[in-house]
Amino acid sequence: MVKDSTAHPLNPLSHRPSPRPWRWLWLAPVLLSSALLLTVACTSDSVSDEAGSEAPQAAVEPLPERPDILLITVDTLRADHVSSYGYQRVTSPVIDLLAAEGVRFDQPMVQWPKTSPSFASIFTTTYPKDNGIVRRVGKPLDCRFYMLAEHLRDLGYGTHAVVANGALATDFYFDQGFDTYIETWKLEPPEDGSDPNRAEIVTHLAQGLLDRISAEREEGKPYFLWVHYLDPHAPYTPPGKYSDMFQGDEFWSPEPRINIVDKPKQQMAGIGQTQVLDGRDELDFYRARYDAEIAYNDEQVGILLDSLEEQELMSNTLTVFTSDHGESLGEHHYYFDHGRFSFETCLRVPLIFHYPGVLEPKVDGAPVELIHLGPTLLQAAGADLSADGSYMQGRSLLPRLRGEPMPPWPAGARGLEPMISFDGLGFAEAGWETRNKWQKVVRDQRFKLIFAQTTPEQRWIGGEGVRFTLFDLENDPMETRNVAEEFPQDLQRLQRALQAWDGAERFSALVDPRSAECGDARTMDSETEDLLRSLGYL
Repeated sequence: MVKDSTAHPLNPLSHRPSPRPWRWLWLAPVLLSSALLLTVACTSDSVSDEAGSEAPQAAVEPLPERPDILLITVDTLRADHVSSYGYQRVTSPVIDLLAAEGVRFDQPMVQWPKTSPSFASIFTTTYPKDNGIVRRVGKPLDCRFYMLAEHLRDLGYGTHAVVANGALATDFYFDQGFDTYIETWKLEPPEDGSDPNRAEIVTHLAQGLLDRISAEREEGKPYFLWVHYLDPHAPYTPPGKYSDMFQGDEFWSPEPRINIVDKPKQQMAGIGQTQVLDGRDELDFYRARYDAEIAYNDEQVGILLDSLEEQELMSNTLTVFTSDHGESLGEHHYYFDHGRFSFETCLRVPLIFHYPGVLEPKVDGAPVELIHLGPTLLQAAGADLSADGSYMQGRSLLPRLRGEPMPPWPAGARGLEPMISFDGLGFAEAGWETRNKWQKVVRDQRFKLIFAQTTPEQRWIGGEGVRFTLFDLENDPMETRNVAEEFPQDLQRLQRALQAWDGAERFSALVDPRSAECGDARTMDSETEDLLRSLGYL
């Protein structure tokens, strides 16, 4: 229920930006070059969580206006295949424009590289180990969690969503707090028989919400609009003109080839017969297809932004662009999937905040967890968080968005022992194992530690019997060599932090205490089950 139905009318910012030229894509190479130069200039002195003694003790200041909030998420989008993150192909001119005009975080990490656990973490501001959504999709989130959309609705926002992945179905309580929640796979399919979950369908459905959003906004009700695109999730089948995009270009090579095995589905050391596209076994054929899906989705993001601009819905809008996880494209012998391992190919995603006239363009080169997204949006919306911006297991990134040092974490934050410094660290989980035997990850600016507890996972990370694998991300970004013996002090430091983090908090302490029940139990319907099977989740 909306607690504040008389929210004050929004006033335009004194500096109203001109309409974004999303279709002026000829500018993309120029802006991309500028963004990359900005990365070099800012990374060395980027703001990080490592506030130390220089961090101010003052409370986090709110934004000057309570903004409308547009959250755009693209499924399965790894950061290093986005042009503004340094990729060699121009896959994302629209996203690059957002990055050039906004704050681009260079080292974001998801908390679990699979859709349901990742979004459960984002929307509840809790880690998978503590909210119970781990390993797989199809498990309902406990409805007692106070979800991001619920909080925003209670702050007087109109809350609307269009989602194209069955892992985010109402069946699993991801709709909590939304006034409108459109699931593409549950609608009548297109008459031409095309995929109902394609990006242009998502864009069209989001456009259909704009009249209602405009009417609510005129009544003084800001909006929170979440649009989740499914492309470029496997199988990589970009439509129309995008089908052959990037095939045979200057970055394409006929070698190496993929091992095709006589099985219906395979992930490690090859692919199964049912995963083969167009009879091709060249690795670059599939990588080019993946990149083409990104380009196709990027165009649809531009169309959506154009529509919002045409209806004057961007004048006071904080736009956030990110993804739920990346994708392994043959690295570490892991083909066209995600969730099984905690390598950067699946953990590192783009994260861009765009708010012209309020946030100055910059690149933040320090690690950042997506668990902090919820508190950031809540504080931007006027929520009364603690003095240091913390909420649940995350905290607001507003100081970093302004280029300011973060306040230090208070002693014992997130249950960590006072002698364990939490500042500058990021945590994640991944894997197929059960009973809390899955992989645990901690990283700082340079090093990343993966704790693999079982032989099936160890053999693909550091080798059988190797429980702790340390990677030097600055000098080995593709994580090919264990440097634990070369840096024993860093190994021990990160081991202590990981152990303290893993023992902190637990599910029962984090659910909403307002009620023990919140509705009838939900079961997966046939449409959601069919979609999840087609995506390889079931």
